[in-house]
Parts: sequence; structure tokens; C-alpha cells
Amino acid sequence: MNKQGSNKWYWIIAASLFLVMMFNCGLGFYSLSLFVTPITRSFGISSGDFAMLYVFYGVGSAAAAAFFHSLLKRFALKSLIVSGGLISAAGYFVFAGSDRLEAMFLGGVLIGASTVFSGTAAVQMAIARWFSERRSQITGLVASASGVGTAVGSPIVGWMIHALGWRAACVAIGALVAVFVCVQIALLFREEPGCVGLAPYGESQGAVKGEMVVTPGGGCPLREGIKRPAFWLFAGGMSVVAVVYQMISLYQSTILIERGVPEAVAAACLSVFAVVDMCSKASAGIIADRFGFRIVTLYCAGATALAFLLIRVVDGTVGAVLFSALLGFWPTMCVLYGVTASISLFGKRYLSEYIGFSQTLMCCCSLVGMPLIRTLYNAVGSFDTVMNIAVGLLAAFAVMMTRMLREANFFREKTGGRARPGVDEHEDFL
Repeated sequence: MNKQGSNKWYWIIAASLFLVMMFNCGLGFYSLSLFVTPITRSFGISSGDFAMLYVFYGVGSAAAAAFFHSLLKRFALKSLIVSGGLISAAGYFVFAGSDRLEAMFLGGVLIGASTVFSGTAAVQMAIARWFSERRSQITGLVASASGVGTAVGSPIVGWMIHALGWRAACVAIGALVAVFVCVQIALLFREEPGCVGLAPYGESQGAVKGEMVVTPGGGCPLREGIKRPAFWLFAGGMSVVAVVYQMISLYQSTILIERGVPEAVAAACLSVFAVVDMCSKASAGIIADRFGFRIVTLYCAGATALAFLLIRVVDGTVGAVLFSALLGFWPTMCVLYGVTASISLFGKRYLSEYIGFSQTLMCCCSLVGMPLIRTLYNAVGSFDTVMNIAVGLLAAFAVMMTRMLREANFFREKTGGRARPGVDEHEDFL
């Protein structure tokens, strides 16, 4: 008979995952747009050509996501997260030592792979194992760590780039990721609540069997899910989430600089973006549980489309701050959409399959989308056309979410002669 573990483990795990998102995604990935201008100057390429580096980031992410489900069957999740941190640190060190653009591409592949193993996919799986109730809220709170990392880190990274050079900034980021992802996960993280004598948060202790957690609830495997019409709306929505997110993460600062905003102000605007990002993610889970996830998708899409429209008519620092603040809502979709929509539509038993699929699709979109953005930018010489396309995609996304996230589409598990949603009690209307 297992001795019941301390409830403090739930919050230790949440804090550990918070640090992963803060340093690998917030400090690292979200600061990538600050490197566009110095790297393009160093290698003598255009901002459009820099998009090719993002393609290789997509290659790394796609490869990691494609094997994520299979690797989870062979290796512990803890090992994957630590490996992702090591890969990320190596990628930034490769950046720092690169004297050719081709070497930068290798670093992009490594950093891209790390965003799956030490990013959203792994964090979502860990939260699904440790939390049964309030999963959306915990996911949002942990995901807000990327905003904290950007808010705190982007001014420091911007200062390091200006004072020490972009190469030194890459070394510093790599070292911080190695410590606050790899070392702390090795010390604090536990694979599943059963390892410390606990059940997932919100479930009875009887859910623990031996040293492993018996995951309740049914689900629809991916091979069956693709036969449902809602699946293709889900996939279409994921594609829009990916393309718009990539535009924002890579070119937010560049768009502002192109419109005459000083580089220092553009870097400071990343902190504005990060604060809104943090607040949006932290509140989205609460709003979804109370009003449904559909309302979250609609206001995030509306705010992002408004950002791309207002930047044309509001100039100066006010326009830059407003632009960055409104863009801060969209990363909420990148974090919550895949796991929340897939659980609502297909149950949680096969969650790793859907996370792997959504991450792979997201990465493949970058392989196609970034070269197209590069071609468009080089052809017209500005981001106006690109932003127009983004507004159109966001409008289509809103229509798809209105149709997809209806209760009639939600997964139902047959139990005791009656159907019940294959999601948590508090998430029936996500």
C-alpha cells in the first residue's frame, strides 16, 4: 500500500514547468526577433532572407514533433525535457560561434527541436499527467511564464546585444537555459504523481496503482479522429495559429523598426508584448472554464487582427506600444489551442498523439510559410501585404472556431449506459 505523498508536489511540478517555459521559450525563443537586425547586418542579408533561418527552426521542430509520441513510449518525459534543454543550449552556442549562415541553420534546427522537448508539447503532457481538475488554468498559468521570461529578459538581451554583441548574448542565453531547464528539471521534476504516492490533482487516491497513474477517461485515437469533420477544422485552426504565431515571433520588432520606431523602443515593446502575453495566458484558463474556450479563441483572434490594422494608422511610440500589446494575446492560442481543443473533441486518452500531430503540423506550416513570407517581403519591400494576409487568416480562424467548438462536436464516452464528455467536469464547455 502506497503512502500518500505531500500535496506540495503539485506546486513543485507547476513551478518546475514554469521555469522551463520562462527560460527556454520566454527568454530564448521570444527574444529571437531582437537578433534579426544585428544578424542580418553581420551576414549582409535582408530581413526576408532571415526567414530561411526560421525554416530550419521549423525542420527541427517538425522532426522532434513527429517522433514525440514514439519517444514518449521509450523514454521518460523527464529525460526528454532535459535533453531538450541541452539541445537548446547547444543551438545558442552554435549561433554564437557561427561565421557562416549555414552554421546558423544548424543552430536553428537544434533550437527548433528544443521547443518541442522543452516547450509546449512536453509541458502540456506533464500537466495532463499531474492535473485532472483545473488543467486549463494550470496550463495558462505555466504558459504565462514565457511572458515573464520575455518581460524580464528582453530588455537585458537587448542591452547585451547593444553593449556586448549578439554573439555574447547567445552564449548567455544558452548558459541560462542549461541551468534553469536541465539542472532544475533533474532535481525537481517527477514523472507522474504516482511516483510520490499521489493521484492527479482533483482525483481520489484510488486512482494510483503501484507507482504509475491510471489515466481515467476514454478517447478517440488519431486514426479514427481524422475521419471526423471537426478534425479538419481543428487542423485548419492549428495551421492559422502556427503561421500567425511565426509572423509575430520573428518579425514583431522588425515591423516596428521598418516603420521608423527606434530599435531601443522596439526592444522595450517586447516587454509590453510579454506582459500582455503573461496576463492573457494566466486568465484564459479561468475564462475558458467559465464561458467556454470558443470565446477565448475569438477575442485572441480579434485583438491580433486589430493590431495588424492599427499599426497602419497609429504612428510613433503610441502605435508601437498598442501594436505589441494587442499581439500579446495570440501566443495564448499557441499554448492552449492544441491541448484544449483536442481534449474537447477527441478525449484525453490519446492526447500525446494529437499533441504530436498538432506540433508537427505547426512546424510544417513554418517550412512552407516562412519561404512565402520571404518571397512576399523581397517582392514588395514591406510587410503590409504580409499583414493583410494575416488579417484574412484570422478572420477565417474565427469562422472555423465558431463552427468547431460547439458542444455537439465534443467527445462523449459511454459509461454506465449514458454518455458523458470525455473531458474534465469543469471543461465540458471548452
